Amino acid sequence: MKSAELLHRLAGGIFVLWLVSVLAFLMVQLVPGDAADMIAGEGSTEEQVAAIRAQLGLDQPVIQQYLAWTGRVLSGDLGSSVFSQTPVTELMLEAAPVTLSLAGVAIVIAIVLGVTAGAVAARKPGGWVDGIISSIATVSLAMPNFWVAMILVSLLAIANPWLPATGFAGLEEGVDVWLAHIIIPAAALGLHSAGELARHTRGAAADVFARPYVRSARARGATGWWLVRHHVVRNASIPVLTILGLQVGRLLAGVIVVEAVAGMNGIGTLAVTAISRRDFPVIQGYVLFCAVVIVCVSLVVDLAYTWINPKVRSAGS
Repeated sequence: MKSAELLHRLAGGIFVLWLVSVLAFLMVQLVPGDAADMIAGEGSTEEQVAAIRAQLGLDQPVIQQYLAWTGRVLSGDLGSSVFSQTPVTELMLEAAPVTLSLAGVAIVIAIVLGVTAGAVAARKPGGWVDGIISSIATVSLAMPNFWVAMILVSLLAIANPWLPATGFAGLEEGVDVWLAHIIIPAAALGLHSAGELARHTRGAAADVFARPYVRSARARGATGWWLVRHHVVRNASIPVLTILGLQVGRLLAGVIVVEAVAGMNGIGTLAVTAISRRDFPVIQGYVLFCAVVIVCVSLVVDLAYTWINPKVRSAGS
């Protein structure tokens, strides 16, 4: 990838973040009625409403509000929670390890199960193995994340107390303890994404298996996983990477419900609490966090294209 192309992608990511920042800022402005009055609740005094308006900067012109808010965001200051008076940045940093652990393990599960199953199914399209894997992938897509989480908790934590039912343990308590707490909710998230990846991997790999150069390699005696590794994986990776990048956004959406089922105080739980309280600074922080993660993942996927597929690299050079 040329430097100019990389700069173009970075500029596009920055533009997206700017657009999201405008929408997050307008979130407070577009609330019907007075946002400060809604936050203060019934029975609040004029002084309390005025204090909230001053805290949110609603007593200033809109452009001045946006510029001041943007300046604080760029310096790492996302404001403070209206209810706890705790800085939003601090709340996000406390909750981020839970959500990032959950999403990270879920992605690993999705990649290992989905890509492997899709590659196996693609070796003999229309066969009985392909039929079984396709059926399982369809079922995994049809099952809601929260329902899968409840089933896994019932089977692995209640009926058979092998794993903790709820809660989160950090890495400082040991990798085994951390993984024991994270595996059930991560599996609930990852199985859905695994089904999506399996379907697209199967389609992309089956198309590559039908290409003339793969048939020629087979005629020369290339078989099994050597053929898959050297001739199929790289050429089938582009659509799979695209779907994987899209799955990150879905994981961030699904983590909200799964964290509630698993009793984890992650960013999803923080967002749900903030929405129920109309705690706009925290909601804005959550929106910006999701935008940054998705934009960063998109840039990583773009860079991965050039590393995995030589055709993309040569096209950009």
